[in-house]
Amino acid sequence: MSSNENANIQKFGKYFYDNIILMAPTAKKLPADMSISSLLDFVDAQHNIMIFLNNESRKISRDIANEFGVDLEEQGFSVQGGEPAKNTATTAFSSQGVAWSQNLFAPLERVMTPLSRPVLFEDGIGMVLDSFTNNQHVFPVLSGDVGTYSKNIDSNGDSSVSISSGNQLTLVAGYQTHYNQRISMVGSIKMCSNSAMLANRDKTQGETLESSPNYQLCSELVEWNMQERGVLKVENVRHRKVGDDFGEKNPENYKRLVDIEYMIDIYHKVNGQWVPFVSDDVQFQFIMLDPYYQDALTQTDKSSATYSYKLKTPWRLGIFNFRIDYKRYGLSYIDNRMEVSVIQLRHDEFPRFETIGYPYFLTVFVLMAGSFLFVISFAYSDFSGVKGVKSD
Repeated sequence: MSSNENANIQKFGKYFYDNIILMAPTAKKLPADMSISSLLDFVDAQHNIMIFLNNESRKISRDIANEFGVDLEEQGFSVQGGEPAKNTATTAFSSQGVAWSQNLFAPLERVMTPLSRPVLFEDGIGMVLDSFTNNQHVFPVLSGDVGTYSKNIDSNGDSSVSISSGNQLTLVAGYQTHYNQRISMVGSIKMCSNSAMLANRDKTQGETLESSPNYQLCSELVEWNMQERGVLKVENVRHRKVGDDFGEKNPENYKRLVDIEYMIDIYHKVNGQWVPFVSDDVQFQFIMLDPYYQDALTQTDKSSATYSYKLKTPWRLGIFNFRIDYKRYGLSYIDNRMEVSVIQLRHDEFPRFETIGYPYFLTVFVLMAGSFLFVISFAYSDFSGVKGVKSD
């Protein structure tokens, strides 16, 4: 397709696709309606992008990757190194431009299957990600092995090596926005090719295509990118005063120092089905300006999607929020808030005498007693002997 033509991904603001896969790393230009700003608008409209790169990636591919916190190595540099598995169906690869790694990002092991054998990475380019402090949305999916490095051999036969090596080099990167749109960047367009999958089959498993770690990683990465893996959803958020039944609507307010119970159902998408999400690190907050409660929710029954937490409303009056802020790599983010007020007791619900007022109550009675004794003393005192006082 000519760069002057349109790809027709949208018309009048309505997009025709939910996902875009870019497999043109050496293209000098993209179609007119697929500029970088157009692709960012596509992501902002709740869509996903998957980008394939290689060691000859041009400026347009680099600029797109930069938008998501990824810097590519210099053009011509190829990632190489690492050890292939001994039971690979064929190892007819030179070390030039070929790398092997099974260094899957550890937090993703709850979303993707851990790699039992190295992935074949051919004619690929290394990536360096923004630091976590600068960009919390980008993360490595597959990093380089210990012996991985990036090398370039020019037309004169002279070679140069990049300063980044080992797990500093990212081979496959992921990016998830605050609103759960997903972007994947694969450093080798050949990594997900039929030839790579066939070349990296496992002899011990009958050399089936599914035995290839390339097949495993690529298929699961596509599922993740297209919102078929690692997706969470929240349903039936509810709260009540302990001992009461759940009504059609949640209460709008609670009195001070009342025991209440909060519940939320969290589901995980697995093979197209919604199943209960099992975790022990879903954090709960009961927050005004600062959290009054901050703790992990309890999942009593692992076969149920229900998480719960019991608390006592504080003495302080005001508007509070029940909040679940759950952000983990590979999983869609949960940011659920529900507002509730803590209100004053009615005039007839206060204790008749509060313990905090006892010193003041005592002061009043002492003053009354002292006044009474003074009056009695004054009334029955004889002032005849006092100078200046006339007696009758």
